[in-house]
Amino acid sequence: MDKLLKPIEKVGDFAIFFINTILAFGEANKVFGEVFRQIAIIGFDSLLIVGGSSTFVGLVAALLVSFQVKDYVPANIIGMGIWKGTIIELAPVLTALVIAGRVGGGLASQIGTMRVTEQIDALEVMGINPYRFIVLPRVIASIISIPILTAIATFISISAALIFTTYVYGMSYNELVAGMRSSYSDRDLLVGAVKSIIFGIIITFISCYEGFNSEGGAIGVGLSAMRAVVYSSVLILVADFIISYYFYGG
Repeated sequence: MDKLLKPIEKVGDFAIFFINTILAFGEANKVFGEVFRQIAIIGFDSLLIVGGSSTFVGLVAALLVSFQVKDYVPANIIGMGIWKGTIIELAPVLTALVIAGRVGGGLASQIGTMRVTEQIDALEVMGINPYRFIVLPRVIASIISIPILTAIATFISISAALIFTTYVYGMSYNELVAGMRSSYSDRDLLVGAVKSIIFGIIITFISCYEGFNSEGGAIGVGLSAMRAVVYSSVLILVADFIISYYFYGG
């Protein structure tokens, strides 16, 4: 019975955590300085790893698409496939998974350390809202940073794919770009943006929640960081399917 009730209790705890964080948005004007600091940590400090991973995402996309169909399909169709696959799926999802690993685990361990060393309890004793002081700046920063990182990842991935298909497979750059232009749709940009925002919310809320509820010293903090990465990654994939089905399933 306890095993059945525990997940339900965890969902209830997360709902309370989520509501308290949303209510803290009323004091968002008090955390601007911390928001900018978190943007630097979540966004700027992630540029190198996102840029590197995005390069190889583009190369793999170009390799798979071009190698399979280059003898049967015109270059403009290949360009269309690279554009669609990158902007709708590869860039948002893989960027979010990289950020979940780098930032999610870090947030959970940082906040978890604050919990087990009773710093969060000290904030509550001093009358400072820990949701406003700790969670809110990180949520706002992720909503700003992750879409920007996704846009950068999209540009790098498509550039790498174009370079690879042009110089390795000898395809026409102009035809590839023409295919991308002909397949351009505002809806594709919207889907990519919506996914990046939702993924950022998932990563931050899950990671902060796990850190906020850490217990058991260093081992507990490590488990919280592990759960933050695993839960965020799984929910990113679930959300990816739901959003894609909403926009394209019909």
